[in-house]
Amino acid sequence: MSDTTPRERLQHLKRLLRIEQEEDLRLYHEQVLRRSLKERCDSGVAWFPLAIQRVSYGLGGRVVVDVERTTHLNKHHLLASGSQVLMFGMVDDKAVGDGTGVVYHVHENKMRIVLASENVPAWLYASRVGVNLSFDDKTYKDMNAALGRVIDAKNDRLSELRELLMGNAVPRFRKWDYAYTHPRLNASQQVAVQRALEAEDVAVIHGPPGTGKTTTLVQAINETVKRERQVLVCAASNNAVDLLTLKCAEEGLIVVRIGNPARVEEILHIHTLDVAVQRHEDYDNLRKMRREAEDARKNAEKWKRSFTEEARRKRGELHREASELSRMASTLEDYIIYQTLQRAQVISTTLTGVGARALEGRKFTTLFIDEAAQALTPACWIAIARAERVIFAGDHRQLPPTVKAIQADREGLGKTLFEESQAKPHVSVMLNEQYRMHEQIMQFSSDRFYGGGLTAAPHVRLWTLGEGHAPVEFVDTAGCGYEERSDSETLSSYNPEEAHLLLRHLAKLLNKLEEPAGYFAQGEDGAARDAEMPAPRRLSIGLISPYKSQVKTLREQFYSSPMLTTYKDLVTINTVDGFQGQERDIIYISLTRSNKRGEIGFLQDVRRMNVALTRARKKLVVVGDSATLAKNPFYAAFLDYIDRIDAYHTAWEWME
Repeated sequence: MSDTTPRERLQHLKRLLRIEQEEDLRLYHEQVLRRSLKERCDSGVAWFPLAIQRVSYGLGGRVVVDVERTTHLNKHHLLASGSQVLMFGMVDDKAVGDGTGVVYHVHENKMRIVLASENVPAWLYASRVGVNLSFDDKTYKDMNAALGRVIDAKNDRLSELRELLMGNAVPRFRKWDYAYTHPRLNASQQVAVQRALEAEDVAVIHGPPGTGKTTTLVQAINETVKRERQVLVCAASNNAVDLLTLKCAEEGLIVVRIGNPARVEEILHIHTLDVAVQRHEDYDNLRKMRREAEDARKNAEKWKRSFTEEARRKRGELHREASELSRMASTLEDYIIYQTLQRAQVISTTLTGVGARALEGRKFTTLFIDEAAQALTPACWIAIARAERVIFAGDHRQLPPTVKAIQADREGLGKTLFEESQAKPHVSVMLNEQYRMHEQIMQFSSDRFYGGGLTAAPHVRLWTLGEGHAPVEFVDTAGCGYEERSDSETLSSYNPEEAHLLLRHLAKLLNKLEEPAGYFAQGEDGAARDAEMPAPRRLSIGLISPYKSQVKTLREQFYSSPMLTTYKDLVTINTVDGFQGQERDIIYISLTRSNKRGEIGFLQDVRRMNVALTRARKKLVVVGDSATLAKNPFYAAFLDYIDRIDAYHTAWEWME
């Protein structure tokens, strides 16, 4: 659509967003509404029954319910921090009430839910309680409204940004007479910070795996705050926002986190708006007003069964008293929130969290968007509408945005503002020194995705698990008869024989390592370290497959092995998406597909494979069927690289 105007493209995006919403709703009906309660619990979209641990009040007077599930303990589920849910009560298999809410936090079998209510529902204590994943249409409404504002914008900064980011207008930069320097940043990181500071409209920090994107972005934020009173920092996910919140706080910046934190560590809670409000000098008065309002409501209910004139009068007085106290409490709360945000140097939230009531009417000179290559364009515009300029950070060669509707994806909903901006002249700076992995683990991705432009920092360039441990291995299952299978319900591929071989390889590797729990590894931030020694910590291992059914198979086989489960605290088993932004000392990848037709399906998403191949620090083991893979140019090139570094092995070496 290069020959269309930005307004026309935005109108097209609105149509695609509607298609995506319809598909999302269809999937919700299929996975939730049309299934029995037992099926929903089995598939992880519901918990039932729940034990109520505590009921309290949170910010805004909302009811907060702490629950614990009593069945399906430790089973995989789809309820996560920020998920919109429906809490319900059941008596004799009949629904007696429900209420919408948001998951504040989940850990193992416990969950905290914030209900969209200021009153504790009566059914909460009078029934068996459960919680369902709910359909979140608010996010779609916010994105659609944002697109409408951008389309309608005329003769203002928002209309200028529309033409700069989606049209042919040329971004501007103000030139400095000096070069930005920082002792903890390498040359490309320093150039990226300077470009962000010089940008009048837009700049891009392009961070390939392990190159210290977060470290660089935080320094850009820190330098910007020195020049501006306050900045807005956003990302597509809660996890990314939480990481930025922590890193900014470690720099000594005053940060306020808006929304639902995904972590529960105290260091993060200190910076949430909830805790900041609770620490305000007027919070005790607010809590007293809330309590008095609730007492007045309860007292009013005591008169509801009496029909005398006096009872009606008394009940009316108490309801009016409760309403007035609630109004006063809301006014005081707004004042506390305003003061709290005024003191902040950094306000952090997800892109969709920018629509929170606490931020209503607030404008910013600079907006930073991390994970921008994973953010839908409509979501980005929610935040950009509040700013004068935007700094994107991310990597369009890694995971793309999640788009569920095939048509919407095919017609461009997955095309991001990051990609468009990155292609504009002088806007983007690529970080080129990586601090994560051995150079042989790095090199294939560097050549294939980054024009061979990455180099390994000296202290990671040659690190391995020790003498005799090669950094890269490909274990070929061709000719072994390990045919893939397909889950009848999800249609996801799995390969139990390949999973068994992978775990056998892992067991033999662990036996070779004298003390697997005692190995040292580098920290996570990827900053330049000069002569610093890496902090000691336990060896970490990740088992990855692009297929959910293969992940399930790996987990089942791993936990059925007494020998391997002794190392369960060292091992994480997940999909590629689950490992985004993470790293491990050892990574195993199960490619899963093995068939005579040469069909690789999901593996054709090479950006996803780029993520998988770049998670390992010291050892990468890829298991797959070369006969199936080699028909695809990407995997043919990977197999050529494996031959070039002498990393090829056959599965027969690990056969029982």
